[in-house]
Amino acid sequence: MSNKKIDIEEQIIKKSFNLFLVNGYEKTTIRQIADSVGIGRGHLYYYFKKKEDILLFIYKTILNKIYELISNHHMNDSELLLNYAVTQCLYTYTIVRYEKLFRIYIEASKVPMIRKEYVNLLIELFEKKALETHYNVKEKEIYISVAVGCAGEEELLRRYYNKEIGLDIEDIIKSVLLTRLFLLDIIDKKEVYEIVDNAIDIANNLNIDELLESFDIFLNKV
Repeated sequence: MSNKKIDIEEQIIKKSFNLFLVNGYEKTTIRQIADSVGIGRGHLYYYFKKKEDILLFIYKTILNKIYELISNHHMNDSELLLNYAVTQCLYTYTIVRYEKLFRIYIEASKVPMIRKEYVNLLIELFEKKALETHYNVKEKEIYISVAVGCAGEEELLRRYYNKEIGLDIEDIIKSVLLTRLFLLDIIDKKEVYEIVDNAIDIANNLNIDELLESFDIFLNKV
């Protein structure tokens, strides 16, 4: 991709993200995004066919940045389940730390296509990491783990956002992680609890600000 195309793509992401924050995801239109970037809708469609694609790009970038942060802190790539758990911890912490980011997540989670593609994205990332390890994880178990985990996480975070439950965010994370790892059905119960406790400790000791600062493509206003 040429430098000009990369620049336009970054402009689209930045402007879209800011519009999502200001107007909310549901109220932001493709026309508003195109106008804010200074291009026509036809030109915008060359990069992203719909606003859902833009949000999924943002989700994927966040997850990739989390994997990068984990790698930079010398976690072994072969520790598939621990990496999986730490990634989910950091992703959830990132979402809930800022109210506006949380609002985008809550609004977007109502869109069936977003939910479906988010599940597919997590499955793709997990399967890619699984190839680098000794674990023999069946495709069916991966799908069940991710799909059920996402559904549970979405429901708990929605209730947490609306202040409908008395759980704190660590309670939610622990519950979701235990569900995800149990459903993979590749290690025993004791190991699952050890991995979840270890993942939460690691996530709490990593610098979330360092992670958020790396999201320049989203957070820098232009």
